[in-house]
Amino acid sequence: MSNNKKIDFEFVINSISEGVFTVDHEFNVTTFNYAAENITGFKRDEALGKKCYDIFKSSHCNSESCLLHMAVCKGEKGYSTDVVINCRGKLIPIDISVMPLFCDKGNVIGGVQIFSDQSKILGLYQQLTKSYSFQNIIGKNKKMQEIYEMIQAVAPYRSSVLIIGESGTGKELVARAIHFLSDRRYKPFIKVNCAALSPTLLESEFFGHEKGAFTGAAFTHQGRFELAENGTIFLDEIAEIPLSLQAKLLRVLQEGEFERVGGKKTLKHDIRVIAATNKDLLHEVNEGRFRQDLYYRLNVFPIKLPSLNERTEDIPLLIEHFIQKFNSYFKKSKKGVSRDAMKFLLHYSFPGNVRELENAVEYAFIKGKGDFIMFEDLPPDMIWPDKESNPFSKLEDIEKYHIQRILNQTGGNKHDAANLLGITRKTLYNKIKKYNL
Repeated sequence: MSNNKKIDFEFVINSISEGVFTVDHEFNVTTFNYAAENITGFKRDEALGKKCYDIFKSSHCNSESCLLHMAVCKGEKGYSTDVVINCRGKLIPIDISVMPLFCDKGNVIGGVQIFSDQSKILGLYQQLTKSYSFQNIIGKNKKMQEIYEMIQAVAPYRSSVLIIGESGTGKELVARAIHFLSDRRYKPFIKVNCAALSPTLLESEFFGHEKGAFTGAAFTHQGRFELAENGTIFLDEIAEIPLSLQAKLLRVLQEGEFERVGGKKTLKHDIRVIAATNKDLLHEVNEGRFRQDLYYRLNVFPIKLPSLNERTEDIPLLIEHFIQKFNSYFKKSKKGVSRDAMKFLLHYSFPGNVRELENAVEYAFIKGKGDFIMFEDLPPDMIWPDKESNPFSKLEDIEKYHIQRILNQTGGNKHDAANLLGITRKTLYNKIKKYNL
C-alpha cells in the first residue's frame, strides 16, 4: 500500500465510530483507529506491532475458533455478538465483524476487525432481566408479575397460603419466597411431601411420636411441626393426606396445638402453614375426599400459578437462566440456543412445565458438544413423545434428518443453514460430508 493510500485509509477508519484495527498474516497490528483506543484503553503507538491477542486477550484469541484467525488463514468473513475481551483487567463485551485483506493478486495478506462496545446495552439488558426475576422465580408474563405482588403482600403476615398449580410450575419456589420475605426468614423452612409418605407414617412425620408408641418406636421422635417452630412448614401435595389426619391438621390450624403419637402432653406451636396442590380441592371436597372446613382454613390466601404454555413469552428468559445455571454447574460456556431449537421449544406444550424445560436444558448440556443448544441435543422423548412415530433408532439419525430439513428450508444455501443451525460453515460442511447429504 502506498503512503498516500495508507494515509487515506487511516483517515477513513479514524472517522468511524466503531473500533477498527488491521493485522498482517502473523497477527501483528498494523492499524488501530481512535475508537479502538477509546474502547480498549490502548494507545495507537502501544498497539502497533503487537500481536492482536496480546491486546484483546479474549477466550477465542489465538485459537482456531477465533474469527480473525479464520479470516487470515482461510479467507473467511465472520460475525459474532458474543465476545468478551480483557484489556488491562477490564472485561468488555463486544460484537465483532471480521474480513480478510487481499493484495492486488488476490492473496490474503491480513485481516480487519470492526468492533463495538456492548457494555451499555448489556447493562440495560441485565437491568431488564433483573426486573423479570423475583426470589429465583423468572417471568415477565403479566400473571407472573401479579404473583410477585401477591407474594410481597402476604409475606409479612401469618395467614395460611394455598398455592395451586400443575406439577413443575414452581410451587416450592413461591413458598420459599414467602418465607424468606417474612420476619421468619431466619427460622426453619420445613418441607413435607405428603404424597411421598405412607398414611401410617404421615402422622408421625407431622407430629412426632413418643418412645414405645408403636412397634419400632425405640426413641422419642420430633415431628416436622416441632422442627418448624417459629418458622414455616410447607405441606406439598396436601390433597394426598388421609381424612383421618385432616381432622388433626385442622386442629393445628385452628388451635395451634397437637400431641405426639402415643403422647399425652399437648404441644403449642407458632408456625406459618403454606400448602400446595396440583388438584382441584373443591372437587375433592365435593367427592368427599377432602374436608371442607380444612379447605377453607388453608385457602385464606390462594395463589394460582400458570402453566408454562400459558406464559410462552417467559421461555427465552427461563432458558437464559438455566444456561447460566448449568454453565456454572458443568463448567461450560454455552452461548444460547439455535434458532430451530428455540422455535421448537416455543411451540412445545411442556406437560411438565418449568421443571421439564430445566431438565431439557440440562440434558442438552450433557449431550451437546457445541457452543449452542441444538435441536438434536433436546431429549428424544420431547421431540417424539410417541415412540411408535419415531423413525430414528440413533441420535445420529436425528441430527442427519434435522440438517437435511434445514438445508431444504434454505434451498441449499449453506451460509443461511449454518446460521439457522447455530454452527459455523466449516462444521456444517463436515456434517454434510459425514452424512453424505
